[in-house]
Amino acid sequence: MAGIGFELRKIFSRKTLATNIIGSIYATMTTIGPTIIFMILLFTLNKVMYIFNATEIESLFFVSSFTYEFLIAIIIASLFNTVLSRYISDKIFEEKEEDICASLFGAMTVTSILSGIILFIFCFLMYNKDNVSIYFLANYYLLGVLASNTYVLMTYVSALKEYKEVTFSFLFGCIPAIIVFFFTHLIFNINILISLYASLTVGFTFIVIMLVFWCVKAFGMSSNKYFEFLRYFIKYPVLAISGLSYMFGLYLSNIIYWNFSDMRLKISIFSTAPNYDMAMFFAVVISLPAFVLFVVKVETIFYERYVKYISSLNEGTYDLIEKNRISMNNTIKLQLFFVYDIQLVITVLSISAAGIAFPLFNISNQVLSMFMILGMGLFCTTSMYLTVLFLYYFQDYRSSCITTVVFFIVELISCVICLKLGSPYYPLPLLIAGIISWIIGFILLRRRLNNLNSFIMCK
Repeated sequence: MAGIGFELRKIFSRKTLATNIIGSIYATMTTIGPTIIFMILLFTLNKVMYIFNATEIESLFFVSSFTYEFLIAIIIASLFNTVLSRYISDKIFEEKEEDICASLFGAMTVTSILSGIILFIFCFLMYNKDNVSIYFLANYYLLGVLASNTYVLMTYVSALKEYKEVTFSFLFGCIPAIIVFFFTHLIFNINILISLYASLTVGFTFIVIMLVFWCVKAFGMSSNKYFEFLRYFIKYPVLAISGLSYMFGLYLSNIIYWNFSDMRLKISIFSTAPNYDMAMFFAVVISLPAFVLFVVKVETIFYERYVKYISSLNEGTYDLIEKNRISMNNTIKLQLFFVYDIQLVITVLSISAAGIAFPLFNISNQVLSMFMILGMGLFCTTSMYLTVLFLYYFQDYRSSCITTVVFFIVELISCVICLKLGSPYYPLPLLIAGIISWIIGFILLRRRLNNLNSFIMCK
């Protein structure tokens, strides 16, 4: 994160209204810019289907198949990303950046194999049950593999100095995607679903190529240690468990309700819960500002305190070390609670606004009621995850694993109970799991901060 931190400190140091606005825009586009672009693209694709008179079945099939595909990509990537982050940081410290580039290709190979196996099963089931077109299945398969590679590449890109290039890659990928869609559907009159997936496949191909280009440019040519990073799964298994349990837990309620709830809707081999999924989508959207706030506060304020503390460990007295530790701890708590507070305000205001806006757009009361609870649930879950990020920062991997595993288990148990209680209770598991794991994570973080001197000196 050093690159964006340097840029943000340079912008905010001028302390004018204009630079504050510029800094906020820069932080937004470099942290969640790709997510925003992706959401706009998805919204545009839905509108395109409406404009070109796609049937309701086609629209539902597109949304369902698309959701499954990208959920597979996200979960597979979550298994690797925390471990890869540790591997990358170690190689940067050892000044062996050529190994980073090698692991990039190794990680892409492994994720391609894993996602390819799962997607092959999905394609086989679609062909066997509904005789889906081979052209559609080929694009569906390729897009899933490319999406998995994209999410893994994001971990490597986070180590680059120019974060705006990530957003540029996603934006650049949208251009050929749009061209391919209009070319295939309007000129050759190819089925709209095949055209959409073909355009997305081309778009993500360009995104992957661009991201690989930036990584190779930054880290240089690769060594031959393509799969050395796999040893880190043995060395740091709790990191893999932590990353997977958080991401799997985040979407666990969706998966359970897709298959077992009374609001289940089945299209081909895909089962979804449209009202719950829509409420969850809106809840995720209003949680995004927390990540921007976190990056700004960590990179512009915490980093300076952290550098002072580490410097005092090398050459300071005990009193100076303790003074800087307390100062850093207070900064962490202050900035974390600042992010918590601002995100809570954003969440409450968004929920209040939804009460007025949703009826105007003919969004059902069921979606609104679920969104109100899911919005608070995502607030608690996001706050928990930001706390876990500091546990990662101070290498308390055991505590981070405990926090996210508790989150997963509590949500699983709560989902099973709420299935018996009925649809009004469906949003509660995320809220309950978020609150409990957030409290546990913060307690564990405070314990690590209080014993930080002994941990660092005895490493």
